[in-house]
Amino acid sequence: MTSFQQRFQSLDTWLKTHTQLWQFDTFALLDNPWKNTYPELSALLEQDSLEKENEIFYAEVFRLCPDLQSSLNFSKPDLLAQSPQRTLTNDVPNYVSAGIKGRKWSQIQAFVAHTPKANSYVEWCAGKGHLGKLLAFQDNKPIHSLEWQKTLCEAGEQEANRLKLPQTFIHADVLKGEGQLALANAHCAVALHACGDLHRELIEQAVAANTAILCISPCCYHLTQASNYQPLSQTAQQSTLNLRQADLKLAVKEVATAGAREQRLKKLELTYRLGFDAWQRVARQKDYYLQVPSIQKALLNQGFIAFCHWAAEQKSLTDLIVKAPFEGFEAIGQQRYQQVQKLEAISQLFRPALEYWLVLDRALYLEENGYQVEIGKFCDKSLTPRNWMIRAVR
Repeated sequence: MTSFQQRFQSLDTWLKTHTQLWQFDTFALLDNPWKNTYPELSALLEQDSLEKENEIFYAEVFRLCPDLQSSLNFSKPDLLAQSPQRTLTNDVPNYVSAGIKGRKWSQIQAFVAHTPKANSYVEWCAGKGHLGKLLAFQDNKPIHSLEWQKTLCEAGEQEANRLKLPQTFIHADVLKGEGQLALANAHCAVALHACGDLHRELIEQAVAANTAILCISPCCYHLTQASNYQPLSQTAQQSTLNLRQADLKLAVKEVATAGAREQRLKKLELTYRLGFDAWQRVARQKDYYLQVPSIQKALLNQGFIAFCHWAAEQKSLTDLIVKAPFEGFEAIGQQRYQQVQKLEAISQLFRPALEYWLVLDRALYLEENGYQVEIGKFCDKSLTPRNWMIRAVR
């Protein structure tokens, strides 16, 4: 049994043991789903005087449920060693990083510092090709940047020509297998924050194409067409965990880089949605959650009543407003928001473990297909909370 297999199986058992505490839909619930099985923990959440998600709160959680302290083992991935052929350098001329925001540029520099040098590269889901641009500038080796948005390809091509870099852009839909030829001819494939099915396709297509080196920072596992997660590795396929898209979303549910305004609007929107949900249950006399589409954030500033009118129109419920006015339901939304925060204070303990489970599944799949695999963080969490990197060499 490999090291990855041992880690995966112990993690899988721990997650399975505690599914009640993380595998539920907070929006759909009107009550604590595990208050009978974890009564002391449930009672702790009812203490309004105790501020949620701080050290004192979690110390009390771990006192009541010592096994939950295992979550700390999964919250801090080990630092991945930099590629011995590279150093993290800040002496790249400013004209190379022109047009790239500071935090994104720092992520790219850190990613490249952990990428082995190769004879040629494929940049998967490249956007404007910022990652490939730095690789091309530093290594002067061919970079084929694949991107499905033609306008981004054109913008990246112009930039590569301006800098006289060996970087070419290919307009391709990788989900339709249009990147296979590029992978077959490349020495190394790189992907920084390719979402969901996009990085999954890279892994599977690269294995099929015998690509020698893979460097991937996975992201947004929930952006997938499958309603339930389909494990990649044989080891994960033996797991009895059934991960829904909502569970995959929990794996990346963090607001570490969100500003105060963004957090305020998120709180307001959630309060309004929960208040509207309480209204529609009464108005429709149907006691289940009703999904409402995304909203332009500017509408939130018009207040709760305006939001409800908009939501009722979206769901064709405007004829019910006369019989059941919206007044009073904002307060219910505020109460339910507090309930959601309490439940998520516990489910958040499992977020790093779920992400680790998903990273290990990818690492195991590559290992099973003849790669030597390393996993760890390529940058500090302050640059990006999605700082896992999978580095695989056939």
